[in-house]
Amino acid sequence: MSCNAITIFLLLLNISLFPAISALNQEGLSLLSWLSTFDSSPSATFFASWDPTNQNPCQWDHIRCNNNGFVSEITISSISLGNNFPTQFLTFHFLTTLVLSNGNLTGEIPFSIGNLSSLTTLDLSFNSLTGRIPPEIGKLSQLQVLSLSSNSLQGGIPAEIGNCSRLQQLELFDNMLSGRIPAEIGKIWALEIFRAGGNPGIHGEIPMQISQCKELVFLGLADTGISGQIPFSIGELKNLKTLSVYTANLTGEIPPGIGNCTALENLFVYENQISGVIPSELGLLGNLKKVLLWQNKLSGRIPGSLGNCLGLTVIDFSLNSLTGSIPPSLASLGALEELLLSDNNLSGEIPPFIGSFSRLKQLELDNNRFSGEIPPSIGELNELSLFFAWQNQLQGIIPSELANCKNLQAIDLSHNSLTGSVPKSLFDLKNLTKLLLLSNKLSGGIPAAIGNCTSLTRLRMGSNMLSRQIPSEIGLLKNLSFLELSENQFTGEIPPEIGNCTQLEMLDLRDNKLQGMIPTTFQSLVELNVLDVSMNRISGTIPQDFGKLKSLNKLVMSGNYITGSIPKSLGLCKDLQLLDMSSNRISGSIPDEIGELQGLDILMNLSWNFLSGPIPQGFASFSKLANLDLSHNMLTGSLNVLGNLDNLASLNVSYNNFSGFLPDTKFFHDLPPTVFLGNPELCINKSECKLSESLHRKRSTRNLVIRVVLSITLTMIIVTIGVILLIRAQGSNFRRDDEEQCLEWKITPFQKINFSVNDIVTKLLDSNIVGKGGSGVVYRVETPMRQVIAVKKLWPKKTGEVPERDWFSAEVATLGVSNSVAGSYGYIAPEYGYSLKITEKSDVYSYGIVLLEVLTGMEPTDRRIPDGVHIVSWVNRELREKRREFTSILDQQLLQRSGTQIQEMLQVLGVALLCVNPCPEERPTMKDVTAMLKEIKHENEEFEKPHSNGKGLLPNPKAAVHCSSFSRSSEPLIRSPSNLS
Repeated sequence: MSCNAITIFLLLLNISLFPAISALNQEGLSLLSWLSTFDSSPSATFFASWDPTNQNPCQWDHIRCNNNGFVSEITISSISLGNNFPTQFLTFHFLTTLVLSNGNLTGEIPFSIGNLSSLTTLDLSFNSLTGRIPPEIGKLSQLQVLSLSSNSLQGGIPAEIGNCSRLQQLELFDNMLSGRIPAEIGKIWALEIFRAGGNPGIHGEIPMQISQCKELVFLGLADTGISGQIPFSIGELKNLKTLSVYTANLTGEIPPGIGNCTALENLFVYENQISGVIPSELGLLGNLKKVLLWQNKLSGRIPGSLGNCLGLTVIDFSLNSLTGSIPPSLASLGALEELLLSDNNLSGEIPPFIGSFSRLKQLELDNNRFSGEIPPSIGELNELSLFFAWQNQLQGIIPSELANCKNLQAIDLSHNSLTGSVPKSLFDLKNLTKLLLLSNKLSGGIPAAIGNCTSLTRLRMGSNMLSRQIPSEIGLLKNLSFLELSENQFTGEIPPEIGNCTQLEMLDLRDNKLQGMIPTTFQSLVELNVLDVSMNRISGTIPQDFGKLKSLNKLVMSGNYITGSIPKSLGLCKDLQLLDMSSNRISGSIPDEIGELQGLDILMNLSWNFLSGPIPQGFASFSKLANLDLSHNMLTGSLNVLGNLDNLASLNVSYNNFSGFLPDTKFFHDLPPTVFLGNPELCINKSECKLSESLHRKRSTRNLVIRVVLSITLTMIIVTIGVILLIRAQGSNFRRDDEEQCLEWKITPFQKINFSVNDIVTKLLDSNIVGKGGSGVVYRVETPMRQVIAVKKLWPKKTGEVPERDWFSAEVATLGVSNSVAGSYGYIAPEYGYSLKITEKSDVYSYGIVLLEVLTGMEPTDRRIPDGVHIVSWVNRELREKRREFTSILDQQLLQRSGTQIQEMLQVLGVALLCVNPCPEERPTMKDVTAMLKEIKHENEEFEKPHSNGKGLLPNPKAAVHCSSFSRSSEPLIRSPSNLS
C-alpha cells in the first residue's frame, strides 16, 4: 500500500474511532471520499492540505466556502484525475462554481447535474468525457458560464439550453456534436460568447434567432458543416467583435447589413463557398482589424471603402476571382501588417504606395496578372519578412532596394519576365532562407557574394539565362536543402565545394553546359533525395562511392559523355525510384547489385550506351517497375528474367544482341515489334522460329557433304590463285593511289544536316558500332558540331563500271532521351511544389499534359492561352467553369475529322483529365491509362464495322473513365457535343 493510501486510511480510521475529537462536516467527508478513489495516484499529493481534523474543508486547497461555511467553489485545474465525474459533489447544494478542467475525466456527465441549482459556472473542458450533453443542464437557471469544450461529447445541442437565460458564455467547441443549432439559442438574451466550432457533425443554417442575442460578442462556428447564408439580420448584433465561421459550407453573399456591426474587429469566413462581391459596407466598420475571406468564390473589385478602416492589420482575399487593380484608397492603411491577395485575377501595377505600409510583414501578390515593374519603394518596408509575386506578368529588373528589407526571410518572384542580373546586395540579407527566381529572363552570373547568405535553405533559379561558372562560394551555405539551377547556360565544372552543403535534399543542374567530372565530394550529400545533372557535357566516370547516397529516390545523368562502368555501390541506394543514365558512353556489364534496387517503380533507363553482357538475374525482383529501357546497347542473352515483371507499362530492348524466345506472358505478346528491333537472334514469333529450326536440321547433313567436296576443290583453286596474285602484286601497288580517288560514297540523309561525308567516314570504326541488322551496321558518330547521329552502313553491292566503296545512310538522331518525368516546368506534377517523394503518378501527370497538347494543339504554357494560364487550368476553366462543349478546346484542324474520330478524341480527353488530377492518389496508373487507350481504339473500331442493321454502334462517351482503380472526378467535364448526338 502506498504512503498516500496509508495516510488517508489512518485519517479515516481516526475519524471513525474518535468522533468527538474530529468534527469534519459532511461536505468534507464527501471530498475525502472522492479523494480516496485515486489515492494511489501521484496527483494525490496536490491535496496534501485536505486535513480531516478540520471542522470543515474551507481552508483546503481548491476549495472555497460561503459565509455560512458551506462549500461554494471547487476549482481543480490541470491535475490528472483519471476517473469518472465525481458524483460526491452532486450533494453540495450551495455550490456556485465547479471547475474540473484538463483533468482527464472520463465517462458521462450525470443527469443529476441539474440538481446543482446554485451553479453559476460549470467548466468541464479539456477532458475525455463522452456521451450526450444532458438536457437537465437546462434546469441551471443561475448558470452564467458553461464550458464543455475539448471532450468527446456526442449528440446534439439540447434545446433546453435556451432555459439558461442568464448564460453569458457557452463553449462547446472541439467535440463530436452533431445536428442543428437549436433556435432556442435566441432565448439566451445575455449570451456574449457562443463557440461550437470543431464539430464537423453540426449542420444546417445559422438560426435567424441568433440576432436576438443582442449582447453577443463572439460567434464561433468554424470547422463545422454549417451551410446556407450568413443571416441578413446579422447587422442587429451591435456588440459583435468576432464572427468566425471559417472552413464550413456557407454560400450566398456577405449581407450588406454586416456594415451595421460597428463593433466588429475580426471577420473570419474563409474556406467557404461565399459568392458575389465584397460589400462596400465593410468600409463602415471603423473598428475592423482583420478580414479573412480567402478561398471562396468572391468576384468583382476590392472595395475602395476599405481605406476607411484605418485599424486594419490583416487583409486576406486570396484564392478568389477578384479583378481590377489595388485601390489607391488603401494607401491610408498605415497599420497594415499582412496584405494577402494571391490567386485572383488582379491586374495593373504593384502600387508604389505599398512602401508606406511601415508595419507590413507579409506581402503576397502571386498568381495574378500584375504587370509593370516591381516598385523600388518596397525596399522601405523594414518589417517585411515575406514577399511573393510569382506567376504574374512583371517586367524590368529586381530592384536592389529589396536588400534594405533586413527582416526578409522569403522572396519568390518566379514565373515572370524579369530581366537583368541578380542583385549582389540580396545576399547580404542575413535572415533570407528562401530565394526563388524560377522561369524569368535573368542573365549574368551568380555573384560570389552568395556565400554571405548562410541562412539560405532554398535557392531556385532554374529556367533563366544565367551563365558563367557556378560560384564555389555556394559551398558555404551549410543550411541549403534545395539547389536548382537547371535550364540555364552555366559553363565550367561543377564546383566540388557543393559537397559541403550536407543538408541538400535536391540538386538540379540539368540542361546547362557544364563540363568536367561529377565531383567525388558528392558522396557527402547523404540527405540527397534528387540528383539531376542530365543534358550537360559531363565526362569521366561515375564516382564509385555513390552508394553512400542512401536517401536518393531520383538519379538522372542522361545526355552526357560519361564513361566507365556503372558502380556496384549504386545497389545500396535502396530508396531509388527513378534511375536514368541513358545517352552516355557507359560500358561494361550491368552489375548484379543493381538488381537490389527493389524500390524502383517509375523508370530505369540505361539506353544508348555501350553496355554488354546479360541482364542480371536480380532484375526479376523489380516487381514495382513501370518503365524499362535497355535499348541501343550491346546486351546479350535471354529476356526470360523480365518475364515476371507484372507492373511494367513500357519496355524497350531494341538494338542489342538478345537471343532466344520471348517470355510467354500477355505483356510480351502485346508489345509492338518495334521494341525488339535490331536483335536478329531474338525469336519474336515462336512458330516461325520452330519451322526455321526444322529446316535447318534437314539441310545440315546435305551441307556437310557439300562442304567436304568444296573444301578440297577450293584448296586447289587457292593455291593456283595465290601464284597468280603474287605475280600481279607488284603492278597493283602502283595503281592503288589512283584508284582511291575514283571511289565514291553515297549519303542518304533523312533530315536536314550540317556535316559532310568526310566528317562521317573516319568515324565508322568497330568501337562505335551500336547495332547490326540484315542490311547493314549502325554506328554512333559525333560530328565536329558536337551533334550525335546514327549512321547506317549498308552491305556493299555491285554497280556499273565505277566501283563504289560502300553505300551508307545517315540519319540525325537524338541519342539523348530526355527524362519524361522531370521535363520542363510545363510538364511537372503539382506535388513537386511541396514534396520530394516522386511516384509513378507524377509520370502519369506528365503523360496527361502530352495528351492535352495533342488534342488542343497548344503547348503547356502557350502564348495563345488567355491570361497566360497553364493548359490544365485553361481546359478546366473552359469545361468546368464556363460549361463549354469539349470541341471548343480542340485543335481546329482536328475538327475536320469524322464524327467517329471526334468521339474518340472526346474519350482520350477524359483519360487526359484523369491523368492531370491535382491529387496524385486520384490519378490512374500507367497500366490503367494504356488499357483505357486500347479500349477506346477497340470501341471505335467496333463502331466502324458494319452491323446487320447497317448502322454503327455509338460507344459510351464516358467509357474511358469507367475504371474502378481511380476516381471519376473528370466525368462532368467530358460531355458529347450536341451535334454528335
